[in-house]
Amino acid sequence: MTGFGVGRAGDQTLSVVAEARSVNNRFLDISLRIPKGLYPFETEIRELIRTKVERGRVTLAVTEELSNAESGGVRLDREKATQYIKHLHELQELAGITGEIRLEHLLAAGDLFMSGDDDEARQRLWETARKAIHSALGDLAASGKREGDTLARDLQERLATIRDGLEVIKALAAGQTAEYRNRLATRLEQLIDDARLDRNRLETELAISAERLDITEEIVRLDSHLNLFNDTLNKDGAIGKTLNFVLQEMGREVNTIASKSWLFEISQIAVRMKETLEQLREQVQNLE
Repeated sequence: MTGFGVGRAGDQTLSVVAEARSVNNRFLDISLRIPKGLYPFETEIRELIRTKVERGRVTLAVTEELSNAESGGVRLDREKATQYIKHLHELQELAGITGEIRLEHLLAAGDLFMSGDDDEARQRLWETARKAIHSALGDLAASGKREGDTLARDLQERLATIRDGLEVIKALAAGQTAEYRNRLATRLEQLIDDARLDRNRLETELAISAERLDITEEIVRLDSHLNLFNDTLNKDGAIGKTLNFVLQEMGREVNTIASKSWLFEISQIAVRMKETLEQLREQVQNLE
């Protein structure tokens, strides 16, 4: 299923944007464009995608944006600095010391700066990115559902076309066998001298020929396949493979109907059915 989704997460110091795109594909093919800091989490990202998408070519692009204070190779650990200041004030009160807390006091404490590549920074980036990715995949699924609803309506309309044709075939087939039998009997009587005509043999041959033209079973099976297709279309989850299989079975019945019938009207309807089935096959490839 094709679709697009975007997700954002973060705060004033770190913002992550994730964009997910998908196009049709028989299998799940994942392509990632992620910051260096997320390389250690590539497996987790792919697994997160697999839980949301069953098949298709999915491209996920993740970008991070840091505030000016947080950009660069070294970043200030604001939360830790805030805690140091708080504890220094507590220490002043406890010791009865007056005066201002100056920068050198904080620098003496150390451990206030962190590299952009350290474990803590990567973990923070991953936690933020995971939220953004999750949101983007949810948006992607919603986009796919909207397209799926539109596609389902199109499939149902095409299915209705086949069903209408089948109803006409049912009506025509009801008189096809009797009409063929009468025409063949009349023709044979014209060609064969009545004295040499074996009535019992004629009746037997006519019955056999008429039986070969009977398409009742094919009509019943095709009608059943149409119902199965419609029922499957209304189910949740991955239905593309099932629908494709049902279409193959429908195609076999239509081909048999076309080959057994001798009425031109039925042959015409069968041709139009084949065209519609081919259109359905193309559309079903867009479903998971």
